[in-house]
Amino acid sequence: MKNIKKIVSNEISEEELEKILTIVFQPVYSLEKNKIVSYEVLSRFASKNISTIEIIEQLETMDKIHLLDFLVLKKVEKYLKKSDIKLAINVSFKTILRNEFINRLHLLKGSKNLMIELVERGNFDYEDFNTTISLLYKLGIRVVMDDFPIGSSNVENLIKTQIQDVKIDRNLLRNISQEKEKKMYKGIVNLLKNRESIITAEGVETFEELEFLKKISVDLVQGYFIGKPISEEEFSKLYI
Repeated sequence: MKNIKKIVSNEISEEELEKILTIVFQPVYSLEKNKIVSYEVLSRFASKNISTIEIIEQLETMDKIHLLDFLVLKKVEKYLKKSDIKLAINVSFKTILRNEFINRLHLLKGSKNLMIELVERGNFDYEDFNTTISLLYKLGIRVVMDDFPIGSSNVENLIKTQIQDVKIDRNLLRNISQEKEKKMYKGIVNLLKNRESIITAEGVETFEELEFLKKISVDLVQGYFIGKPISEEEFSKLYI
């Protein structure tokens, strides 16, 4: 933790965070359209000894995660304006309720190409949250509930919100060769299909996993078997 605090302190600014941040782009593939339809934008930090997850957890502990969310949005804006490919950024529930974040989205050019993946972080006010989600939809921004159904209140949150797009947590695919796990995964997919959700399966690493997901009619897939994250330079060559 000491090394993390050297990198991320309570006084860190968005400008200082930008100096150690890079972004990569991981493809999301449509099984129906048989092509890449979007990319998830992932944060990477210039530190060999500390993981991205550790830095993000430290930012959350210090209530500074919004700085990262704002910065990633700033970095992808030029791609949203120049390309028709959809880009998904990870945003915390706390950030989505900040007026400053919503104001930035109102000024954003190319918002129809933006997707926001929300990771659950504790309890929140459903009324305020649903009002915010409605505003995002009016701006043409798709909202995705990430890491479903991991988390003590994730299912409840999904039921009480207007979110339609759902990404199933990667860990649920790990033991999919076992019949019990297959039934559980299929049950989750059926639950989501009953509410007409667009379903993304993340963490696809083998041909067998992909074939299983095709059989149960998942909409979108993501993972190293589909495509590893590419650098910002590589993405620019493909789409700009």
